[in-house]
Amino acid sequence: MTTTDAEGRAAAATVAPLSLNQEFNSLFDGGGDDGPFGCRNHAVSGWRVTGGPVDSDVLRDALLDVVTRHEALRTRIAGPPDDRYQEILPPSPVRLDVRDFPAVPEASREELAEALIHEIETETISAYDSPFLRATLARFDDRDAVLVLMAHHISVDGQSLTVIIRDLANRYAARTGHSVPDLPTAPQYREYGTWEREVATSEAAREYWRRRLDGALFTAMPTDLPRSMGLAESTARHRFLVPGDVVSAVDRVARSNRASRFMAIAAIYQLLINRRTGATDVVIATFTPGRGGGLFDETVGSLYNFVPLRTDLSGCRSYEEVLQRTRRTCLEAFAHDIPSIQIFNEAPQLMGPVMTDNATAMVLQSVPLNPIVDAPGDLRYVQITRLLKSQELASAVPDGALWDVNKDLSGDAIGSVSYKRNLFHEETIASMAAEFGEIARAFSSSADASPGLV
Repeated sequence: MTTTDAEGRAAAATVAPLSLNQEFNSLFDGGGDDGPFGCRNHAVSGWRVTGGPVDSDVLRDALLDVVTRHEALRTRIAGPPDDRYQEILPPSPVRLDVRDFPAVPEASREELAEALIHEIETETISAYDSPFLRATLARFDDRDAVLVLMAHHISVDGQSLTVIIRDLANRYAARTGHSVPDLPTAPQYREYGTWEREVATSEAAREYWRRRLDGALFTAMPTDLPRSMGLAESTARHRFLVPGDVVSAVDRVARSNRASRFMAIAAIYQLLINRRTGATDVVIATFTPGRGGGLFDETVGSLYNFVPLRTDLSGCRSYEEVLQRTRRTCLEAFAHDIPSIQIFNEAPQLMGPVMTDNATAMVLQSVPLNPIVDAPGDLRYVQITRLLKSQELASAVPDGALWDVNKDLSGDAIGSVSYKRNLFHEETIASMAAEFGEIARAFSSSADASPGLV
């Protein structure tokens, strides 16, 4: 669809062009169940809800309030593959499944909650037909329950789920007679799409990426299985734990170098990539919120940007020097954050190595967690983040693998690698995760030691 056509359709109240993020995802969509617009590309989060009984009828009404407030939760992808656009539908009820857990000791409740989240993640959801948000409420007893939300990833990103649960808690409390604060104004996703096209990009940012990625090639990871085998696509997830003492030490090294925890994790990850590939001109990628420096913090939708990080590791004499170079890379990249599709327009050669028969991309993300919801009323909502079991079937990743390492309330870091089972054996991913943990411990205990570059 041309820009002119899209803008013409956008004149109708219920139609909008694809956002640049959605256009970017279209480049990777082959029409399969596991692709960006496929039925397994979803985001799933669970919350422990305590403090009183949850009225399922009121919860349904509160969910409808949230869908009414945020257009992205009632927007479908319409049109043929080469002419897609957004169609905003009237509010309609969210599917809420209600069930009761079997009676188990308190110590076993976390295990059942994790199993429920895994079960829901094996389900499918459409980007083309409502409802685009689903909920499951499972009760241990009248004062302890688990609420799991699932939405298509074209409709939400990680920060969107935080906005949704806060708004849901607010509306539930209001509907049960509690005094609640007014929710902040929420710009709609189609407004974000307009802003993104008109304001988000500057020529200075384009020039930065043109220079920064001149001659750059994404550091591809060899696969166990070639694409030419034609195996059916599916995504699994391997989980691992980085102990709290290592996380605390990594944080200390980061602080002493004026770096964030993410920068330290990225430095460790790049050393892993170096050891696995021998590359010293390392190009990885991560995601930024893409929310206009706070302008769209209250917006529900898929706003994130896919951002390359290029770091020259050659000659680094210590782990600390690797961190310092990584910090510089991140600060520059984040200061020039623009829509992904525009970055790749400046470096069309970048992804060539990961499109071959026996190589792919691995991406690092670290979505900051805000596990405790500031909720009015009697109920307390705490996100379930301590998920330790691996999964044979998980939410899809577009290709290759997606790494995530985030600190849990316990102080440990929970790592996960979502990977394509048609490209990697589980033992390969498990080996990489174990090596990441070894590098993290060495990094945190002897920051001035040689990083052992290959």
